[in-house]
Amino acid sequence: MTPRRATQQRLDPLGTLAAWPLAPLIAAIVLCYSVIATVLQQSQIQNPLLATLAVLAMAAAAGILVLATQPANAPFDGRLHLAMLGFALLGYLLEQFSRWGGNLLVQDDFGPVCIGFLLLALAPYRPWREIALSGAAASVVAIVITVPQQPYYEITVPIAVYAIVSATQILAPAAAGAAYSRRIVRSILAWQEDARRAIVARTEEARGQMARAVVEQQIAALRSGVIPFLTELLERRSVSAVDIAHAGQLAADVRRTLVAEFDRTWLDSVATRERAALTERGTPGLLVVADPDHRANAFRAEQRAATAALIGALCAAPGFDPHSLVVQIAGAAKPGAANALQPLVDTMTIQAALDLPPRRVRAVLRPYLGVIRVVFDNVRVTVRRPSLTIEFDSVRASHAADQADEAPATPATPAGVRARHTPRQVR
Repeated sequence: MTPRRATQQRLDPLGTLAAWPLAPLIAAIVLCYSVIATVLQQSQIQNPLLATLAVLAMAAAAGILVLATQPANAPFDGRLHLAMLGFALLGYLLEQFSRWGGNLLVQDDFGPVCIGFLLLALAPYRPWREIALSGAAASVVAIVITVPQQPYYEITVPIAVYAIVSATQILAPAAAGAAYSRRIVRSILAWQEDARRAIVARTEEARGQMARAVVEQQIAALRSGVIPFLTELLERRSVSAVDIAHAGQLAADVRRTLVAEFDRTWLDSVATRERAALTERGTPGLLVVADPDHRANAFRAEQRAATAALIGALCAAPGFDPHSLVVQIAGAAKPGAANALQPLVDTMTIQAALDLPPRRVRAVLRPYLGVIRVVFDNVRVTVRRPSLTIEFDSVRASHAADQADEAPATPATPAGVRARHTPRQVR
């Protein structure tokens, strides 16, 4: 996602969830104001049918705002933005046509104010350029529809004043929303860049310590079996058939341990952490992770964090069966030369059993699924008590396929020297 297309909802999904109640509030203000203005100014209405349709169109725009900003429908896409703006402009035009010839004042029309408030509500959800462009386009419409009504207004002022008054009611809130969106996005991007630099610096500092820790861990593992065996052989100065068989068993154990560490991904670490947490709570569980192609390694940082949080929420949810969690990642095969530029889709499926009513399950997982819908594509949730299935897609460029096939970097196997093929399992 480029900075031009960045929004607060995509960069900070949790912060946007906290701000969601503002959208229904603004929608309620828009609806109430349009109804109250229509009732109080009914003496100016020349066509009651058009006035009623104007209120309904504005209500539709407010309804789109509420539905599109709900966490269950994230992210707020451009089509809904255009639909909301279209209904708002339609309501404004119908309002003006219903009062044509009887409209006494510009500043008491509900259309421009409602459009401005609706654009202001888009600040956390849409790029600032789109908000500003929408405000400019709506202002042009307002000027075009206001100027021809100059002879009917009860206040006589230069024609430019009518245009300024009608446009300002739209431009001021729209400019405020665009400014907020631009500022918050830049702040989040700057913070993320600083965080990346700090992580890189700390990683470089800790690389040597991690390498020593890995070596010490491997030596400790050898001391439990291999080193005592070799010491005994040196002391006896003879090798028997039993020793040969024992050496083969020790070698197989060492290979099995190394392969297990090589195959380990961040998703396995999440499962290990949750198993430990379940054991501490007195409910040891069996959490299954199936990712034979290491596709989890291609997930971005925000996708990993959202997935880990969702798995943690499932394991901590009331009614969770600790032996039911299964996490699978599958996707299309690595493309050949003919379709090397075709995006790849990795589908993650999380299955669990929660002995809760479906509505309660969705309420418990609502904030987590709200973030998942922002950072992943095509999220599907199926709840059939007690079964729960969550599926979502991660779309990545085809050149990232090699990264997904590689095992995670470690101090012993840094990036660039890792094997590209799935290691052979040692039994």
